[in-house]
Amino acid sequence: MDATVVCIDQSKKSVQVEPRAARKPRGTRPSVKLSGQRDWTCLLGAITEDGDRFFSRFEEYVTAEHAKHFILALCNEFEDDLLVVLDGAPYFQASAVTDLAARDDLAFVTLPSYSPELNPVEECWRPLQKAVSNRFFDSLDELTTAIDIALDKLSVPKVSNYF
Repeated sequence: MDATVVCIDQSKKSVQVEPRAARKPRGTRPSVKLSGQRDWTCLLGAITEDGDRFFSRFEEYVTAEHAKHFILALCNEFEDDLLVVLDGAPYFQASAVTDLAARDDLAFVTLPSYSPELNPVEECWRPLQKAVSNRFFDSLDELTTAIDIALDKLSVPKVSNYF
């Protein structure tokens, strides 16, 4: 099968809605009531052996329907057959996604459980994590702007080194 290899993975980033620290005068006991509420965004990312990259952001948990539409969008993007490399996430194993394997232009390879080091997309998440960690964002908009800036600067790892 002569196909384009596409590796897909998901990441979730969150922003604390309320501050986590407060200053009080010396000698007094600080008291800050927090709800623990967070706003967050999920990303589906895909990279190809040719260095192409695709990202889609959701303000809800990734579902099988999200994954299905993401994969179908990749099918529309490429004229070649696709070999899609996925991890064992439940939304990738749901019938909405696995039923796509019936298509003639699409085949799936599922990575072994607990082996993120085998998925080259994980290398994209590391610089993203570095760009947004240890920073306080006042809003989800600030976080998504930082994510977009980090994604624009990403260098895509060589997929063929993984297989």
